[in-house]
Amino acid sequence: MSDYMYPYKLEITGSRIYSDQYWRVNRIHLILGYAQALADIDDNENYYKKLKSIDDNKGLLTIEWKVKSSPTQKEKEYIKKGYESIVTDYECDPIRHIVNGKEE
Repeated sequence: MSDYMYPYKLEITGSRIYSDQYWRVNRIHLILGYAQALADIDDNENYYKKLKSIDDNKGLLTIEWKVKSSPTQKEKEYIKKGYESIVTDYECDPIRHIVNGKEE
């Protein structure tokens, strides 16, 4: 299942062996909202514009960042905190960050 979050056309996808893709995509929206709230507290309004895509594949969360928009460690932490929150069901599987086509 694929979804887009506007206005920046951030691609959101989720997959699993069974048909729970809707749940995964919905959880990604929650993670992104939580992460953006943390960024807003830090007055980091442009944080969201750095994200290109996010995918939840059987619990492995993959974040692809836009070229020339390398995330700071704190920006990566926004996603991690959102992913581990009670709001998103306490997931603690790994997060993979792709920056300029390479895994970090």
